[in-house]
Amino acid sequence: MHIESWILRAALLATAAYQVATHNSSGAIVAIQGFVISLVPLLIARLSKTHVPRPLDFAFTAGMALQYISESTKLFEVFTYWDKIVHPTEVALTSLIAAWLLLGWADAFGKRVPIHLGAAIGLLLGTTIGAVWEFVEFASDWFEGANLQKSNADTMTDIIANDIGAFVATLFALYVFVHLLSPNQRREMGHIAAWMSHGPGVLLQRHGRVVGAVALALFAAVMVAGQAIDNGEPALASGLPPGQSLALDFTAGDATQNAQVQILSGDWIPDARGICRVNLENPKPGSEKPGVLQIAPNSAYGLNGQAFSVEAHYFEQRPEKTDGTEMDAGIAFGVRDAKNYDLLEQSALHDVLRVDRYIKDRRRDVQEKLFRTHANEWHLLRVDVAAGNVTASVDGQAIFTAPDVPSTDGGIGLWARTAATTCFMDARVTVGGGNS
Repeated sequence: MHIESWILRAALLATAAYQVATHNSSGAIVAIQGFVISLVPLLIARLSKTHVPRPLDFAFTAGMALQYISESTKLFEVFTYWDKIVHPTEVALTSLIAAWLLLGWADAFGKRVPIHLGAAIGLLLGTTIGAVWEFVEFASDWFEGANLQKSNADTMTDIIANDIGAFVATLFALYVFVHLLSPNQRREMGHIAAWMSHGPGVLLQRHGRVVGAVALALFAAVMVAGQAIDNGEPALASGLPPGQSLALDFTAGDATQNAQVQILSGDWIPDARGICRVNLENPKPGSEKPGVLQIAPNSAYGLNGQAFSVEAHYFEQRPEKTDGTEMDAGIAFGVRDAKNYDLLEQSALHDVLRVDRYIKDRRRDVQEKLFRTHANEWHLLRVDVAAGNVTASVDGQAIFTAPDVPSTDGGIGLWARTAATTCFMDARVTVGGGNS
């Protein structure tokens, strides 16, 4: 009995029980999944007929407990930089385990593998796992609209944190292997490594070409699916009259009763600050969805290359610690419907200003730039569109221009994804400029 590992497994069961008691069935399922996966060392011990050393068991179980408890309780969404703790820790434990298994195999079977080579392979495996996880997040965003990769900076800092974790863990693994592990623990790790590699080795030796062909086919299928998933974007409805210049003051009354606005998605309510995007259903952190409030419905802006601009004063309220972290406001243009539009978005959480395309409710990056704002402040967001060129401005300062953005003609509106409240005081639309 490795008591420390069973304490971590008990923590997973306790998390599942808490989620059941609070009627969070999805959170309970995640915690139970983590508990089941944490039993893998016991399964390996039974199948390989080799005792799993205490440090190896603890490293694996610690990784599973950290990941699945974080997922179950939505800590990634409650604490802004929680992923910067979990990701490098997971990669570090992977590097640690890989280095121990390889060095143990060399020690148990008398192989002449330099200890530094074993460390390097463990380091490379850890960094590879970290990169693969970013691929998983990208695929989740691309195919499911999961919104896991908040920005380019978020992805790159994850990779940097992963690499640092792998490097530190490799040094620690070397020290523990040389100075702390007993000869018997090294031998057990070596036999486990040999058992784990035997099946894949035989498979590749006998059916290597088939495995390679299947892997290539799967890769090609993913590439084709990645392109095909965006097909079928709806076209702009025909016969819409061209949009006109207008100015709206949302503090003057209930904007939802104004014929010049129409709710396409999300909850929008009047407020002393203006018109506000809220979540009346109180979604769990991380499940917040975008809301679109269309301005001048049943008209189209940008027809025949006509230039236009939209600006609005917005306020992103900082949510309570346990409510989530989303604080995003934006201006939608090229609107086809509630799930297909172009967007200028400013995030007070991730300090990023970006132009995106939403196709079937899935975000496609166009251009972004780091630009810092803070929550609980009023700012003026502006987008200028002329012949497919989109200029993003904040507080009267032009930040960047994204060229050749497709499908910019269409409806316009206000957009927000929030864990608390995002309010718009007003909106001003200006039409003119011809094709320049």
